[in-house]
Order: sequence, then C-alpha cells, then structure tokens
Amino acid sequence: MLESSMFSRGPWVLALLVLSACGEKKQELAPEPLPPAAGNAWCERVAAGPAGTAPNVLALSEAHALVRFFSTMAGSGADEALVASLLGTNVDWEAAVSTYAQELASACALEADPQPLPAARIVQMGAVAVIHPGTGELALPPSAQAVAIELRGLPAAPGLEQALARAIAVASTQPVARLPSQVHFYKGMMDEWESEFEKEYANDITQRTLAAFEPAGSRELPVALLTSTTLAPAAARFALDLRLAGRAWIFGEPITTAVAEARWSPVGGRGLVIRTEVLTDEQGPVPDFVEADRSLVDGLEARLGELPGLGAPPAVDRSLPAVRPMLRKRVPTTRTTPRDDSLGVARANLITMHGALRRFFPYFHVVGDSIDERLQETLLEVEKQPMTRARHLQLHQRFIEAIRDGHGLIGAPDIPIAGYLPVMLEDVGGEPVVRRSMLRNIKPGDTLVSIGERPMSEWLADEYSRVSAATPGWRFTRASRQLIELPARTVFGVRTPEGTVYFEEINPVSRETMSAFGSAPSVRETGRLGDLGAPDIAYLNLTTEVMQDFQSFQQGLVDAQGARGLVVDMRGYPGGLGDHSVALQRLIPTMFKSPRFRIPTWHGPDLRDTTEFQHTVEPGGTPSFHGPIALLVGPQAISAAENLSMTLVGANRVRVVGRRTAGTNGNITRLRLQGGFWVIYTGMEVLYPDGSTFHGVGVVPEVEVVPTLEDLAAERDPELLKAIELLKSSE
Repeated sequence: MLESSMFSRGPWVLALLVLSACGEKKQELAPEPLPPAAGNAWCERVAAGPAGTAPNVLALSEAHALVRFFSTMAGSGADEALVASLLGTNVDWEAAVSTYAQELASACALEADPQPLPAARIVQMGAVAVIHPGTGELALPPSAQAVAIELRGLPAAPGLEQALARAIAVASTQPVARLPSQVHFYKGMMDEWESEFEKEYANDITQRTLAAFEPAGSRELPVALLTSTTLAPAAARFALDLRLAGRAWIFGEPITTAVAEARWSPVGGRGLVIRTEVLTDEQGPVPDFVEADRSLVDGLEARLGELPGLGAPPAVDRSLPAVRPMLRKRVPTTRTTPRDDSLGVARANLITMHGALRRFFPYFHVVGDSIDERLQETLLEVEKQPMTRARHLQLHQRFIEAIRDGHGLIGAPDIPIAGYLPVMLEDVGGEPVVRRSMLRNIKPGDTLVSIGERPMSEWLADEYSRVSAATPGWRFTRASRQLIELPARTVFGVRTPEGTVYFEEINPVSRETMSAFGSAPSVRETGRLGDLGAPDIAYLNLTTEVMQDFQSFQQGLVDAQGARGLVVDMRGYPGGLGDHSVALQRLIPTMFKSPRFRIPTWHGPDLRDTTEFQHTVEPGGTPSFHGPIALLVGPQAISAAENLSMTLVGANRVRVVGRRTAGTNGNITRLRLQGGFWVIYTGMEVLYPDGSTFHGVGVVPEVEVVPTLEDLAAERDPELLKAIELLKSSE
C-alpha cells in the first residue's frame, strides 16, 4: 500500500406547535398537528422535479454519492441499501430507485414531474397582488398594498429558486437574511479505514450561509406565503427563510422542515429527494414543522383581505426540540463488510466507486474522463454469470483502470495466494526479464515466456486491461508484481539469453521470504564505489530493503564526507527513511520548496474549491552533503519515492539518470465497498514546485538508461555506471 504526502513516512419529540392568535382578536383553532418526520414520512409532503436526461446508471451514481457523502445518513449504510436494490439477474433501474429509498430515512423516491416552471404573473385580488412565481420579470401594480406569493403547485423545476428570489425582491426595500444550515464538509475524501498513518484528509459538519434575498422594490410591503401540504424543496426553504426572518406570514398549511432541507436528484422517469442539510440558526435546529399563521379553510380572498393590516408576524415557537435526523461527522472504521459475491454487490460497488471518484478524484483534467463509459461497460459484464470471487475482483479492477492512477488498487483480503515467485522483473522489449533472482534455475537475464499453458504476451495483455497506471513503466511494474503472486505451484516457461526455452515448476516462497528479497532493482549496500572503479564516489541506496531507518541515512552521509560526488539511488521505495524533509535538508544546501499539493474540498454538495499548500524548507542539520549528486530513478519509483525525487529536481540539486518514474504522487485514500472489497486511489493533486504537471509525467531523467538483456544477464547495473560516469566528468 502506497502513501505519500509532503515527506510522508511511507507505504502505507414530536414537535406539537400551537398556532398563535397572531395579534387577532378572534382565536382560531390550530390545524391538527402533523406527526413527527420520523423515517421518511416527510416524503408525502415533497414535490418531485423533472425527469433526468443522463443514463440511469450514471444518474443513480450521482444520487447515491449525494446520499453516501452528504445526506443525514452518510456512510456505508447507503451502500447496503444500494445492494438490496440491485439484486437479481436483470435490473429495472427506475424500480431500483424505489427499493433503494425504502431503506433510507434521508431520501424519498418519487415519480418525476414533467411540469416546467411557468411564466411569472401577477393577479390582483383587492389590495393584494398575488405573485405566481415563474420565468420572466415582475412589476407590481402601484395600487398593491400587500403581496401574496403563491407556492402551491410550483414544480421542483430548474430556475425555481431564482423565480422566488424575484418574487420577494419586488416587495422589498431591505435585504432578507436567509437561514444558515449545517452541511457535510470534506477536505478530500475521508480515508474510511482506520490507519496509523497521518492523513491530509478531513471531514466535519460546517455551517453554510446563503446570500440574502436582495431587494428590488420601491416599497416594503406586507407578505404572505400561500402554502399547501406538498411543496417543492426550494419553495419550502423559501417559506422558512422568510418566516423565521419575520418577513412573511404563512397562509395555508404547515411547512415540513425536512422538505426544505432536501434536493431532487432524478433517475430516468423517477428520482430521489435527498436531505443534504439541516437548517440551524443561533437558537439551534429549526423545528421539524413550522405551523401556518392562518388557515385558508374560509377561502383565500377573505384571508388576503386581512393581510395589508397585519404588520409583522410574531416569532416562531422554538420551545420544542427537533427530532428529525441530524448530520453526523463520519469516522473511519476497521470493520470489514461480510463476504458477498452477489450481482447486487458487484453493481453497487461499481456505482459507489464511480460516484466517489466523480466527487473526489483530482486528476480527470490530466488523464481524461472515461469513467462513465467504463461504468456502463463493467455493469454489462456483471450480467454474464456466474459471478465468482475472482471475476468480481477483475471487474472492479477493470473499472479502476480507467482513472490511470498508479495508486488505483482494488483489495479483497480474503482471496488467498500460496506465495511468491522470488524474482524482480524488468521490461525489456515488452517482455518480463529477470533482473534479480533467489532461485537456482531462473537467473538474471532469463525471460518468462509463459505461465502455465498461457503465453506471457497474452497474460500481460489481459492484465494490462485491469492495471491502473499513469505511465507505461508503472503499468508493467504492477503487472509483474501480480505475476509473481502465485495461487499454487506454477510452471513457467523460461527463455535463456541464448534462446533456449525450458519449463520450471516453482514452489511459492513465503511473504516473509519475499519481503526480505524485496522488489527494488538494486539492493546494493550504501558505501563507496571502489569495486566499480570509483572509490571517490559515494552511494546512498534509499530503498527500504537497504535503508531501514534514518540512522542508516546519516551514517551514509558520514561515509560520503570528502567524496567528489554522491549517487542517490531512488529506484525503490523509501519506506524506512522517515520524514523526507529532514533527509532533504541534508542534501539541499539552500532554501527549497516542496511540491504543490491540491486537495478537492466540498462545503456541502454544491460548493467545491481546492485547498492548496506548499512548504518552504530551510536547509540544515549534520551530517550533510554539498557536492554534486546523481539521482537514479526508474519505473518502480512511485509516490513517496517520487515526492523526494521531484523535490530534489525542483531545487535543481541533481542530475537525473535512469528511466521515467511512475508519475503518481499524493496521499492515498481508501473507500470501503460491500462484499469485503475496498479501493485505494490518489486523493490529492501534486504538482512540481514550479506548478507544472507531475501526474503521468513523473521524474524524467536527463540521461535515459534502459537496461538491456545483456546487462541483466551479466548482472550489470547500467544506470549506476552512467551515474558514475557523469560524476567523474563533473567539475
């Protein structure tokens, strides 16, 4: 598991409201109190919006992401509901919306309403101008002494919020403050797995305040809002904004606050209304219901006749607590979802990944955007039964390949392997050639040409279709690491450098043995390079297999004192080095800057910005090295290795030798999936210190050196030899 930040440590009650007489001499009977908005009973009081235009699966992904990350039941419970809605051989996606919503207290499934927003109009009823909000501008008749705004029957159509703002504007000379609300805040996607590693990502509940309704009228007129039991969410929110601000009376039916806190997310001819905020001011959450000030049972005309002389409405009764579900900060967990290889899990996981990446993956502008097509492709593959555990995993891998992220990885810890093939492989002409080996019969320079009865070219092509990578070099590296994971004793076809092909049955070695062997291209110890004819040149191998703690790094610098040059080998992964900034302070003698980091940040479901930071670091500490440095890099270098390397490059401190790195840096984050699966991806964008693109580019060598078959057979390190040559020729 790979992880890096700037110099990270390494891989990985019921509210019964009494109607006030509102200053009238005649006491009115209060309407019968509404029941509490428990579960999704509030669904009967919300109006639907228009049908969707996006393909159903993409629309469901968007709706599910709203529920999972931004609703009052944010979290994996939404995933479980999604699984239940997607079971069976075939899926009716619109019917699935209803099944899904039945499990959710935060959402309602409704038939879409095709009614568009009508044209705005004004009807004069005595001294009251009744505004029917809609498209177009409004002009009050000069004789109007009060305004009633008709909210009944308004569709949850695009443009409704703006139409309502225009309606109150023409009756106002002063701004009308709107209710603040609590929403989910995300600085990146929260890592959903408890971890010892420090993370840059955070989530919380934050307050959002919308801009006031601006005035556009010549007179401040009394206002009444005409309400019905069912309202569009924007109309319900508008009513609460004006009523709690003391700007308008409510004539008609009570307002259900849950409706005002919801939004419409269409899926074909149906859709979901999802609660994504909680209206909360300095007194706390707004009551679950705000009662109407006047009933319309005696008729609208009689009631409107009272409006010009009513004055301002009284304060809303806030004495009873709100009991509807509130937003809760999310926390990671170590709980693994039970193993489940059903079709419902396969579909739900693909949709969950798609929705999460749409919100939080930072590199679409670099790698291109093909996840919509890939989601539809992989969902079609789900229909091809049977759904085995391995096939389930492969479909997930195929989906994540589309993001071209070197960290992109699907995990299924209950898929066992017998062990490992203890070799380190390099890509030579598109074939896997052994660079290091601990086997007697498979030697450096040998090429693996088949696995079992399958040609290696065919195996690689299949694996490449499921490997997420930002560069070709890392694609091969990841595929080769999959190749050496063995499910059982395995026969490999092997071709010697001379062209002889033979077959070798391999008994897998243990994880411990493979860990000791390592995956770095070189496990040469740190020290002087006298055996290579360069005793005046020092060598620091930063890979974990060699440098297991910071003390080893310090000792290497002590040994390098007086050397004419230093080779820093960063072709592996610096898991033991610790805080990279401390190491870099010993190698860069001037003030330097870190890479630039950008984290997608959401203040509720609609407002996205970016948290960006960069560190300036002072040099210092002993021992240190101020002479010329050659930096060795290669396609196995990723994440923390690249973070260190790109800082050295950005400081113009090194000459770079080798091959392009993986082009993947930035802290990982992990998304829990159903069925015991999880997915890892990069959650932040990282740029070079000067702001140039890094992802998919990587650290590009000044001098490219590609090992040949002959180099590997002779166990020769051509990258190191070239670095020595450069340092010897430097003045």
